[in-house]
Amino acid sequence: MKLLQLLPLAFIGFIAMPQANALDIKQDNINNCVNGAVKFKVADKSTATKLCKCTIDVRSKMTIGQMWEIESYAQSKKDPSTLPYVKKLQKDLQQCTTGLDLKQPQKPA
Repeated sequence: MKLLQLLPLAFIGFIAMPQANALDIKQDNINNCVNGAVKFKVADKSTATKLCKCTIDVRSKMTIGQMWEIESYAQSKKDPSTLPYVKKLQKDLQQCTTGLDLKQPQKPA
């Protein structure tokens, strides 16, 4: 019930916030991923960009309902990897690594 009372406030806050272009948010996620992959020496910038664009694209297709269901499974000590869309997500993410020269993460110097 309290959630229903807070929804109008959350909606007003959302409307009042400056609206970022969805592409900018996606690109920011890609940039952060690339920077992390390079920093931890997982891949060079070109390879990291390919990997990150693919993985962010795959993850961006997950619905809020699916994220909530995964979280509910995890909190209930159930294995979310048994969910059909999680299996597909894992397969799609694995495809993102195909043909890429990736290293084990290393501590930055």
